[in-house]
Amino acid sequence: NRHMLSDQIVSAVVTYDLDGVNVDIENVTHLEKDYYTDFVKLLREKLPEGKTLAVSVAPNPYNLTTGWNGSYDYKNLAKYSDYLMIMAYDESYPGGPAGPVASYDFVESTIKKALTEVSKDKIVLGIPFFGRYWKTGGASGGAGMSIADIEKLIKKYNGSVIFDTKAK
Repeated sequence: NRHMLSDQIVSAVVTYDLDGVNVDIENVTHLEKDYYTDFVKLLREKLPEGKTLAVSVAPNPYNLTTGWNGSYDYKNLAKYSDYLMIMAYDESYPGGPAGPVASYDFVESTIKKALTEVSKDKIVLGIPFFGRYWKTGGASGGAGMSIADIEKLIKKYNGSVIFDTKAK
């Protein structure tokens, strides 16, 4: 499947004269890490010279080696790609405890950890343009909302906006 998919992607890049491709495969685990890296390597080998290959990766400020965060081999993915697009958000997520989408400390730790494995000129920081909400006493929460929807809720319920000095 890696060979077939990489052939199809390269064909589309060539056919439509695209500048390149950003690979964003999510919700895999550490069990697929080597397959994923091999897929990116195949793409690099097959893409014509001058075409950009970017790879979106989960943030991993805590150096997790299992689960979704452990599925991205930053060092080797950077070897085969032009950029790592670090999705520095979802520190708090649907179904998890209430909190910021991406606190200052979380983002800073994400960058510092990435810099131990990847050259700074290969890192692109993905930042969130959305928020999450939790309902007090709700069984679950954290649904994503656009900034426009958040502004509507603030207006509808006469809410106030504050700056969280800890999470920033």
